[in-house]
Amino acid sequence: MRRKTSMLSKTRFVSQVFFSLLFCAGILMAGNDYWPLPEDFFFRLDPLLAVICMPAAGTLLCNFLLSASVVALTVFAGRFFCGWICPLGACIDFFEWITRGFKRPEILNYRIKHFCTIKYGILVFVLAAAGFSFQFLYFFDPIIIMTRFTGMLLLPFKKEILHQSPFVVKHAFEFIVFVFFILMLSFLARRFWCRALCPLGALFGILGTFSRFEFNQKKCNSCQVCQKICKTGAIADPLKNLEQTQECIRCFDCLNVCPQNARRFGYCSDFTRWPKSSQDTVNLSRRTFIGWGASGMAAAVIFAPKAVAMPGKKYLLRPPHAPEEEAFLDLCLRCQACVNVCPTNALQPVFFQSGLYGLWTPALAPSVGACKIDCNACAKVCPTGAIGKFTHLTKYHLKIGTAVLNKNRCLPWAENKPCGKCLQHCPTGAIGFTREDEMEKPERIDFLLCVGCGICQYVCNRQTLGPPALIITAKGRNQPSGVAPVTIKTFLENKQKKIR
Repeated sequence: MRRKTSMLSKTRFVSQVFFSLLFCAGILMAGNDYWPLPEDFFFRLDPLLAVICMPAAGTLLCNFLLSASVVALTVFAGRFFCGWICPLGACIDFFEWITRGFKRPEILNYRIKHFCTIKYGILVFVLAAAGFSFQFLYFFDPIIIMTRFTGMLLLPFKKEILHQSPFVVKHAFEFIVFVFFILMLSFLARRFWCRALCPLGALFGILGTFSRFEFNQKKCNSCQVCQKICKTGAIADPLKNLEQTQECIRCFDCLNVCPQNARRFGYCSDFTRWPKSSQDTVNLSRRTFIGWGASGMAAAVIFAPKAVAMPGKKYLLRPPHAPEEEAFLDLCLRCQACVNVCPTNALQPVFFQSGLYGLWTPALAPSVGACKIDCNACAKVCPTGAIGKFTHLTKYHLKIGTAVLNKNRCLPWAENKPCGKCLQHCPTGAIGFTREDEMEKPERIDFLLCVGCGICQYVCNRQTLGPPALIITAKGRNQPSGVAPVTIKTFLENKQKKIR
């Protein structure tokens, strides 16, 4: 039995390492055609994202059907996701391992069970707010949090090793500090985030109460070693066989430390003990449930997108094929997956340019980088359809925006210096020009041909001191362009010839 117990713990450790490496590899390799897994693989395992995003999309998102298997396994085997797969849980476990010499307050570690109901309240709050078109999950979902954190932490090293353009993202420091704050909570009690605040853990906890696999004791002498080692406080009273099933993450540490080898884990066929005690139920009163739900609805009303979002913001450029602003804000998870994968750093998280509800949503920053004509990486990695699917040839069927020319900032017009960089790099030929004094001077912007890719603003910004002469505005966003597919195909073919 000792060998079997040791094998369970070792298997869980291997599982955590495997899925953590898989998660990191998915971040680093996202957007590449030779990566075998879907770029949004871990998002597809998250049933809470499915519950939140499908009503916002108004359709069945097939990407999230894989989460149904996770739900079924949780009902069958218990809350295993948090202890075996979750990348944030693995990160917290690693942090607690390297800080294992720190003595956590025993009183708080005992009283943490009084905070366990908070995560169920947060779950109710998030669901109630989502029902009124206020998507608040990006502060709490572990997959979203770790996607932001891992990208901001690892991608700068990848760019440096491969000698690519530096990975520079606004607010990257905020995403990293946010995760370190979660890790610091572990100094108060082990797995504080998972036990008290994580709504995904709360959902798995509710589903896990129906599991037919459970722990039991035989010949227990009530030494309480298992109770002390339990990182989630799931063992209420080992002698009386009372446990909080919804808190158990199936780490099996309790099996390893039992000196009597009295603790067992297995299938329970006695359906009359389902649940076996009051400890199995979620301790959330009706009044508390109504309070959290009302708070979510109130937050949705107070911070409603229509009240604070500014869809007409002149220079706010959303990614290609993104829906209109209100729908985009509802669908966007603020996971920064598109920001991570953008090869030119053109996509950047915004702060309050689209109001409070637009916090951390992606937008194009043409002065930082241009939207490459032969790139559709952001469409590949978006898990919810906030960025519509497109190919290289269909990318510019819809406009991102329209360029505006300021002749007072243009070198040929203002200083009579030759330039013409924008004319050379425009992929659609949208910039009309005149020839004076043997110089080509930009004259006008063709509204139909200009798709708002930002290439002209990017190259102009590198030539001028101060604001560029060409600036992309949101005018004409999502309107059909006049760019023929053959134009894009010819441009791509010419580019391939130059590369060869």
